[in-house]
Amino acid sequence: MERSVLARLGLVLLLLGSLVCTSSRANAQAGSESRNSFKHLVDIGGGHHLNIVCTGTGSPTVVFLQGLGSDITDWRKVREPVAALTRTCFYDRAGFGYSDPPDKPSTADNVTDDLHALLRAAGITGRVVLVGHSLGGLFATLYVDKFKSTVAGLVLVDPSFAGQYNYTVSRKDRDAMPPDVNKWILSMQTCKELAQNDKLSTSDPRDCMPSSRDINGQGLTPQEAEYLTQQFYRPFYYTSVLSEFYNFYPKIGPGTSADGIDGDQERLHKRSFGNLPLEVLTAGTAIHNPKLSEATNEAIRDVWISGHDKLANRSTRGESIMVSNSHHFIQLDQPDRVVEAIRKIVLEARQ
Repeated sequence: MERSVLARLGLVLLLLGSLVCTSSRANAQAGSESRNSFKHLVDIGGGHHLNIVCTGTGSPTVVFLQGLGSDITDWRKVREPVAALTRTCFYDRAGFGYSDPPDKPSTADNVTDDLHALLRAAGITGRVVLVGHSLGGLFATLYVDKFKSTVAGLVLVDPSFAGQYNYTVSRKDRDAMPPDVNKWILSMQTCKELAQNDKLSTSDPRDCMPSSRDINGQGLTPQEAEYLTQQFYRPFYYTSVLSEFYNFYPKIGPGTSADGIDGDQERLHKRSFGNLPLEVLTAGTAIHNPKLSEATNEAIRDVWISGHDKLANRSTRGESIMVSNSHHFIQLDQPDRVVEAIRKIVLEARQ
């Protein structure tokens, strides 16, 4: 997706070595069936609202979790095919899309607790199939750890995971990372200040938001474009992105990289998934960071692939599949393959 601020985010994670719906329950159920609305707020408790949009009918319900700093439009190429199969729901974490600002840090534990409260408040009963991309994959994994009895199946799309920073980093490679990270953090803080002072627009995006040209080039519907654009005017959007980043950011020690808060939380709750239908998709095209040595790039890729295999092995019905001709956003590069995986897990869950 051509978004300046998120493109920089992807670069930062790469430099780190990471591939990296106001309403009563009845109203929530009725409103979520609108196929053309991208805004449906649900009170998850204490007057805190999250946005959730559902389409299609049938069970189990499929719930999507996007990656760090991402939004619902990342799933635009798989939305309709999956909705033709079963009920399909997309939601915004606190601070993103149309959701309220976060009232607590965006840690994996807090995100999964919010999602659990949201599904109950929105009247989504029965077990669900979770589809998580990137950091959303780590969130989905932790959700199963904590609320396994409510999950019917799991699809992980090039997911992040606890232990993904377990590779050796030379001093030279380690020293190459912080300057780019610090530069990105400063740019996000600048964007927040510009938003606070109403100095952002699609005609003058200041490298903080997509321009009109970028939006028009993505083939978005008018409602999708409005949904995508409006969040960049809100200062707390940048606060939320930074909070997700800080809690995912690894703690770098002498010679090695360890997990951030999110990875530590998932590791703490880790459990066997039994015979839960599970599919893990890995991008076939490796990301190469020219600022890092060949040895480090290879080590990162090895840990990434083996981590996905280990995720699949947490279920006796788990599969780990390499998706050719795809980069990190497999749902955009190879949407049919993601739809195929979801269909497989939904049909297995129905059995």
